[in-house]
Amino acid sequence: MKKLLAVILAATMLLSFAACGKNAETNDGSDISTEEPGVTAPAGTPEEIIDAVYAEKSVSLNLMTTAVDLEDEYAPKYNLGLDDVSKVKEAAVSEPMMGSQAYSLVVVRVNDAADAEDVANEMLNGIDQRKWICVEADTLKVMTKGDIVLLFMVDSGFADTVTVDEIEAAFTAVCGGSLDLVLSK
Repeated sequence: MKKLLAVILAATMLLSFAACGKNAETNDGSDISTEEPGVTAPAGTPEEIIDAVYAEKSVSLNLMTTAVDLEDEYAPKYNLGLDDVSKVKEAAVSEPMMGSQAYSLVVVRVNDAADAEDVANEMLNGIDQRKWICVEADTLKVMTKGDIVLLFMVDSGFADTVTVDEIEAAFTAVCGGSLDLVLSK
């Protein structure tokens, strides 16, 4: 069991180092943050959009980005704050790999951009800011651009590392300089 855990951790570290050297690009080489005429939201998967946000605002925490299994009974509520994911196409979450650190960056792509505001409100009101049990994310923002919803919550004690306003600025840059909606708690 210890050997398996060591192999998994080693593989994760290698992937983390490999990801650090990449630019925020999609698989076809196009820049995620470049807004083309008629494009209302960043292109790419939720994971790629998270990478693009981190390219704009580096966060010095040991983070891991994973896709959210929308079919899982508990994952959507725990990670997204949603009881119903029928309006969600795909989602990813970036959180610390180890330890109880109140930090979560979530990107959701909805099926229809017209539902982004409703999903954003549901996420804002449904997410558990104490989901880590012993720590709390006391600052929270949810933002939309086209069919993308970004939720970011963090303990204000991390202000020297990252704030909700810095992630909002980074997401705004990724979205070509404007957002459709910003909600906070």
